[in-house]
Amino acid sequence: MNWKLKDILMVAIVGVLFSFLFTGANYFGTGLTAALTPAGLGPLGYQIIYGMWFMAATFATYIIQKKGVGIIAEMLAAVIEVIMGGMFGPMTLVSGFIQGFGCELGFIVTGYKIFNMFSMILGSIFCSVLSFIFEYFVYGYGAYSTVMIIVMLIVRTISSIFFTGIVSKLIADGLAKAGVLRSYALGMKQSVPKEQ
Repeated sequence: MNWKLKDILMVAIVGVLFSFLFTGANYFGTGLTAALTPAGLGPLGYQIIYGMWFMAATFATYIIQKKGVGIIAEMLAAVIEVIMGGMFGPMTLVSGFIQGFGCELGFIVTGYKIFNMFSMILGSIFCSVLSFIFEYFVYGYGAYSTVMIIVMLIVRTISSIFFTGIVSKLIADGLAKAGVLRSYALGMKQSVPKEQ
């Protein structure tokens, strides 16, 4: 895998930071679900922000640009979330692996040679679809109407594209242009030239 110490440190930092985001999103999603339930839209509560749970994978992969980064970053964030008492318990670890694998697929399609908005969004779509299929069986989505299931998947995918693809890329690009990531693949490509 040709990982360096700096890569391990970056994945660790990303895992820790995003684990806090994931934990906070759990409670925010619960609030959204409660607010939407009287209107019969409770199942969409978590779907609206679901893309936030995939961000660690694409964010870290886009910065480091090496195979396996997405799975490891997402799994690390999931482990820390469980340790902090995340409300979904150990099942979070399975979800983390599936989400990380989904991210990897987005970059596998391009042979890990293209790291841009296209590969980020492609990874976000894979994350959305794979996680939805898994949860359809685990959390009993089949109990919902066909229309609701379709709407849930559409909303989750839009959320994923926004948070996992677009927001993650914009944050990473901003850090790279600020010179914070100059020792990583992304930073080397986007570093701002020094003034003469």
